[in-house]
Amino acid sequence: MSKSTYWRFAIGVMFSVVCGSAAATAVKAEHYAELVIQGKQAAQHQLHEDAEILWQLVAPRLASLPAIEQAQWWLAQADLLQFEHRFAEALTALEQVLALQQLHEPVYLMQARIALTRDDLARATQACRALTGYSQIDVVATCLLEVKGRAGQLESSYTRLQQLHWRNGNSTEALQQWRLQILAEQAHLLGRYNEALEWLDYPNYFQQPEVMQRQILDILLQTGRAAEVLALSGVCPKVDALPSDSLLVRVAYAEAQLGEQQCWREVTAQRMHLRELRADALHTADIAYYFSYVAPDGEKARYWAKQNMAVAQEPFDKQLLAAAQELAL
Repeated sequence: MSKSTYWRFAIGVMFSVVCGSAAATAVKAEHYAELVIQGKQAAQHQLHEDAEILWQLVAPRLASLPAIEQAQWWLAQADLLQFEHRFAEALTALEQVLALQQLHEPVYLMQARIALTRDDLARATQACRALTGYSQIDVVATCLLEVKGRAGQLESSYTRLQQLHWRNGNSTEALQQWRLQILAEQAHLLGRYNEALEWLDYPNYFQQPEVMQRQILDILLQTGRAAEVLALSGVCPKVDALPSDSLLVRVAYAEAQLGEQQCWREVTAQRMHLRELRADALHTADIAYYFSYVAPDGEKARYWAKQNMAVAQEPFDKQLLAAAQELAL
């Protein structure tokens, strides 16, 4: 499950606890959090620069603010840091929130997400259990079942998570989306591709968040349905209207699978070349994917896959490294 999905669920929790006079002082913290969220979109990464400026202005006087507002600032800062794969700093920021005795639920959710990204299942379990007393039981159960699925109990976790999903049809939209994304990942890992596409609501592809669109494309490519990927993508748009790199490399792979000669591989090659020149250290999975599948190059694929594994060790990251290493043999 993606960090953004955890955070969209957590942000609702965070601001729902602000009321009365505290609500009036929380506007700037909420604005900062929104800059962080919106800046995760490929076309709006510059918003993170705005967020950093805002943080530098507020940080010197942060201790003078009410505890709830301090906590909101630190939590949003942690989210920005984890997006940039600065996990140790993100965890330190989360400890600042806990020291203020505020916002326990979103803190523990983010701790669990970071631990899962690093394949630290013991810490993920600890964070999920810490939710008890601060979260509804279905939130705690969802968190623990995701961890159990990663720990080798995939079949039983998938069954129990389905039961939990059907029993809790009145959950918030954010919680349901989080659970659906986990169900889709688990179904995918179990090879139940049609079920995974159902959880991802494939017919409404364009209404899904990017992380779920990426999951859909992965399943279509894995099951020999590259033509559907190109059909979803349409004609190659202008450079400033291209999808994010994580989607772009998959569309380019679909074009390569079909032997089509559109513009997708050409545009993707240009984007990846720029990222290589920058020695881009953020979200290197896109570059590793490109050299593993779109323009196979064993040495480059292995290099970038290892760079990615240095910060992220989720199932897809492990599969990507295995593919790159096989290519490099």
